Amino acid sequence: MKTLIKFTLVCLALSIIAPVKISAQDAHFSQFYNNPLYYNPAFSGLNLGLKARLHYKRQWVNIPGDFHNYNFSVDIADRNIPGSGGLGFIINQDRRGIGYLKSLSVGLAPSVRIPLASNFVMQAAPLLSYVRKEVNWEKMIFSGQLDDIQGNVNPSTFIPPSDNALSYPDFGFGILFQVHGDNTTATFGASGYHLTEPNQSFFEESAPLARRYVGHGDIIFDIGDYKGYFKRKVSFKLNPGVVYMQQANMTLYSVGINMYIRNMYFGLWYKNESLEYDSYSDVSGMAGLMIPMGRNSRMKIMYSYDMQVNSAFSFAGPTHEVSMIFEFDKLRLINEGGSSFRGREIIEETLECSPF
Repeated sequence: MKTLIKFTLVCLALSIIAPVKISAQDAHFSQFYNNPLYYNPAFSGLNLGLKARLHYKRQWVNIPGDFHNYNFSVDIADRNIPGSGGLGFIINQDRRGIGYLKSLSVGLAPSVRIPLASNFVMQAAPLLSYVRKEVNWEKMIFSGQLDDIQGNVNPSTFIPPSDNALSYPDFGFGILFQVHGDNTTATFGASGYHLTEPNQSFFEESAPLARRYVGHGDIIFDIGDYKGYFKRKVSFKLNPGVVYMQQANMTLYSVGINMYIRNMYFGLWYKNESLEYDSYSDVSGMAGLMIPMGRNSRMKIMYSYDMQVNSAFSFAGPTHEVSMIFEFDKLRLINEGGSSFRGREIIEETLECSPF
């Protein structure tokens, strides 16, 4: 009950400070590097093979009706069609307020690949999505139902709309560049979502969904094999990066670094609304494991834990994220023989191996 009271007071304070307009923002993942199609559809088919990703996020666990997000994406490369990068498919579902508000989006991302040099490539892709949102009006409690002493005792005078669901098409676009050097791979790009600003209102009023813009960049340093404590060769890689997201009047910066050593992943990231410290900032730690499933396939399991830096918002609790990734290097969309999804030897080229 104390947590709910604190959360209510914070929401009331926000409504007093900014009474003119309160905007909603798309979900943001701490493990964005494990959910690339959500941030840029141009990642579709960037590297040879098939990659499937499962992602779960639970945000602010101490708040009643915390946020749950489920994400699934898969992409597969295709080099047998001139100019083709690959094909991506993404499903995103979230649940807010104990299931009172649910949304589901299903998207398709076919990418175009343009080699600019032997070690430099560009990819671009649209994202064509179908979105459906549902609201359970019967479970909602409105301010007119609340009594200062007895709580929720008054009948509701709210008249819900005739339909508790709405759907609409949604469009996005992304572009990225990847360059390969001596023991380094750099990737940077930008994307835009909700380009047509679809109306997401359940009523006759217009409520356009604000466009979301994303900029990202990272560099992978392959330190190479070295003799560790037990005099065995160990692969070691560092991956610093940055992500910028802007939607309506809200911005978010993420900066940090991941490390890979002996089939294990570690990461430390900092998120903030600006380049200066403010009350929103939080720190995310990540740990994971890479499990080989064969010579050309593997599974990755990663977990991250977000902690609020400012004690004023510590009552909201932490955020948990879990991701599972399956990679199959030899699966292709179209084989030379014309049949799909049959393994064959892949000619290794620069930028074609999954670097991290």
